[in-house]
Amino acid sequence: MRSLFFKIFAFFWLCTALIFGVFIATAERPTEDEIRSAVHRGLTPAILSNAEILIHSYESGGCQAVLASKKSVEPGRMPLDLLDSNGNFLCDNKHRRLNLGALPPPGGVEFRAIDNQRLGLTGLLRGQSANYLAILELRRIEIPLVRGHLFKRLGLALVISGLICALLARYVTRPITRLRTAAQKIAAGDLKARAGTGSMQLDEVGQLVQDFDLMAERLQVLIGAQQRLISDVSHELRSPLTRLKLALDLARSDSGIEHSPALDRIEREAERLSALVGMLLTLSRLESGDSVPASTMVHIPDLLAEIAADVEIEAQSRGCSVGLERMQECWIEGDQELLRSAFENVVRNAIRYTEPGTSVHITIKCETNDVRIVVRDHGPGVPESELDNVFKPFYRVDTSRERRTGGVGLGLAIAERAIKLHNGKIGAGNLKEGGFQIQISLPMAVVTV
Repeated sequence: MRSLFFKIFAFFWLCTALIFGVFIATAERPTEDEIRSAVHRGLTPAILSNAEILIHSYESGGCQAVLASKKSVEPGRMPLDLLDSNGNFLCDNKHRRLNLGALPPPGGVEFRAIDNQRLGLTGLLRGQSANYLAILELRRIEIPLVRGHLFKRLGLALVISGLICALLARYVTRPITRLRTAAQKIAAGDLKARAGTGSMQLDEVGQLVQDFDLMAERLQVLIGAQQRLISDVSHELRSPLTRLKLALDLARSDSGIEHSPALDRIEREAERLSALVGMLLTLSRLESGDSVPASTMVHIPDLLAEIAADVEIEAQSRGCSVGLERMQECWIEGDQELLRSAFENVVRNAIRYTEPGTSVHITIKCETNDVRIVVRDHGPGVPESELDNVFKPFYRVDTSRERRTGGVGLGLAIAERAIKLHNGKIGAGNLKEGGFQIQISLPMAVVTV
């Protein structure tokens, strides 16, 4: 039982049931004499009244009148029997006789053992012609109904307590559920998610929700400021870079030297810085949500074939190759340039780290509703504890190695954001036989001819 709702509900409901059970088990039970006294006080007037009706009916109309009177005055609740002063049952086909012993005083009612198994209330009444004895057998009264009502009331109490416990559990767990939902949305990148919308609770849980929303608000402000800083700095760097490139061209023209080691070095660094600024701007645009994928049909095999051809020169310079395995035709609806940027960053990342003399494999698989692209290299891989970090901006497993290969830790971050904008999934993992792979899953588009 992992649900907090059911834990709280079960705990309070079982406690309530236990309290009821202990109360019933330890409740002070009346003694036999107290029960007899209560029954005697409650039934004596009814016995005397009904007995007088039966005696009058017997003396005036005989047994038929007695049976008619029983049906009218005894609807199954007061089954009186009428006896003569010698103990013979009147109007009884079985001709039963009862050993009376000492009779009660006229007009009085007392408890009497009718036989070894039955207990009754007997009363002596005077008729016009004789004395009569009325007997009420207690075992024939529907006393078990009292016990039945007790169980019904107990069941009703448990149902009501169960509803109250359910409402209490829901009251406690509802803000926690909202808190969990908001935390999941924030973890997925929705920094506007809040947990306290419509909450009126002022208890500790409500205060926790308010503190969580304050924390989320602060995180949104800080991350927004960081994104704006990256975007602003990137924009500000573009103008100096443009002027630097113009100055390089003027320096080459003025010196008359087309290839100068110093100028070539400056140009390479300027190109690297320009590429970094471009990637920062792309990442900032993707994270801000300003870049909405265009709704165009993209043929994935052709797009990956173009990318493989474009990066082949870079792969050959590193002593490796790029191989593409096309399974079948498949299309995706989205922004072709964003998808190109995502796939190209993943492939270039694989080229940087695959061992010389090996190849980077690109596989396309069209499944029922998704297109799955797998890019695999034969490099050293990534430590298992670091796999969740490879899609974070500026993350690098080995800083010195990234600098040697020219990476800055932005390519996979851009790819991850671009894929998510297309409602896709991207994941990374090490291979048992060695190497590293990235899997991309995108929803397949339906093409109508």
